[in-house]
Amino acid sequence: MAQHLKDFVYRIPPPERSRPPGTNMQVLALGLPRSGTDSLRTALLTLGYNRVWHGFELPLTRANDCVLWVPLLRSAAEHDRSPARIYDWDILLGDCDVVMDMPPCIFAEELLDFYPDAKVVLNRRSDMVVWHKSLNEAAEAVLGSGVFWFLSWFDAQMRWWYESAVLSLGIMSKGPGGFKQNGLKWGIDYYERLETKMQNEGREYLDWDVKDGWTPLCKFLGKEIPDEEFPWTNKSGDEFKAKADRAGEKMVRRSMMRIAATVVVVAGSIAWFAYARN
Repeated sequence: MAQHLKDFVYRIPPPERSRPPGTNMQVLALGLPRSGTDSLRTALLTLGYNRVWHGFELPLTRANDCVLWVPLLRSAAEHDRSPARIYDWDILLGDCDVVMDMPPCIFAEELLDFYPDAKVVLNRRSDMVVWHKSLNEAAEAVLGSGVFWFLSWFDAQMRWWYESAVLSLGIMSKGPGGFKQNGLKWGIDYYERLETKMQNEGREYLDWDVKDGWTPLCKFLGKEIPDEEFPWTNKSGDEFKAKADRAGEKMVRRSMMRIAATVVVVAGSIAWFAYARN
């Protein structure tokens, strides 16, 4: 009941989106966050893909999408994948040539089934211990401070985005100790699960590390190798936090303005009450 009430109070219009006729999802990059996704996004844009869905897009340009992501994530968090299995993913992703990062990777198997003709890049870090440390630090920097939680009470888009991020990480963190204790095993199992599925279905995929650069990526995608260095972006947790902060800057500004307005109203009410009593 409380959840339904909160959803009503913070309601925002969902996106109305479909895939244009004659277009298809071209690439599913199903590696986990902090596995070269930002570098891969930049590389794929360089190769001519028009719209590449990355996690930074969610707060930056697609904040209303969260109102659709969150119910799917809530069900997945309760081990119910049935809503995702029957979902029309073009409602969320129909304007994209490529999809990657979180929360889409939470639904990797469902996306593989829904887009059977898309090429699959399984981007990963060769050292999963380093991957786990990197994502844990990035998650703590963005979600661990409590700042976004506080601001989310004052802006509907911020509230839905924040819940989508918490749910996504929570799915990767089941068990005592959260992601810090359980995330490494979850990540290893994730890649093994996807590899098993694709091998059993005879689906070709590229196992790719950002260190591999242009050559295997372009060969797999059937693209010419660009005459430029491979992009190396978002290497550190600090850079990740800076990009996350920039992505959510508009929502943060709105929240701050509403906090200021609330303070003014409360202060004015107290002053009026004090004046009236005298």
